[in-house]
Amino acid sequence: MALFPNKLNNEYQGSKIAIYGLYPIFALYIFRSLVHFLSENAGLVGIATIKELPIIDTIDPNNLVYLFASLWGATQVSLTLILLILFIKYKSLVPLIYMICLLDHCFRLISGYLHPLTQDYYINTPPGVIGNIPILIYFMLMFYLSLKKGNN
Repeated sequence: MALFPNKLNNEYQGSKIAIYGLYPIFALYIFRSLVHFLSENAGLVGIATIKELPIIDTIDPNNLVYLFASLWGATQVSLTLILLILFIKYKSLVPLIYMICLLDHCFRLISGYLHPLTQDYYINTPPGVIGNIPILIYFMLMFYLSLKKGNN
C-alpha cells in the first residue's frame, strides 16, 4: 500500500483494522470540531475545564479567547470534512489520512510544548491532555497497519 498511490480510487489494500480504526477518529473529530466551532465558550470551559479570565476595565478577555478557539474549531471542521470526503471517495488514500491525523496531533503536542498551560489554568485536567500520548500511539499503529498489505 502506498502513501501516495498512483491511481486514486476506492480500492484499499491495507489492513481492515485501519479502516475500522478511522470510525472512532471521525466521531471524535466531528464532535470536537463542532464543539470548538459552535459552542458559546468554544468548549474551553465545559469540556477543557479552562478557568475563565477576570474582566479588566469592563473588557472581557474571554471573548477573545473564545473567538480564537472558535476559529480553530472552524479549521477543525474543514479538516474533518476534507478527511471524510477523501475516506468516502478514495479509500486508497487511507494511509495519507492517517498521516495527516498524525501530523495534526504532533503539531498539537508541539504547540502545547511551546505554549504550556500549568494546572493553574484548569479546573481539572482536560481530556485532551490525558489522551495525548494514547492517541499518538493509536495514530502511529493505525498508520502502520494502513500501509501493511493484506486484509487482517
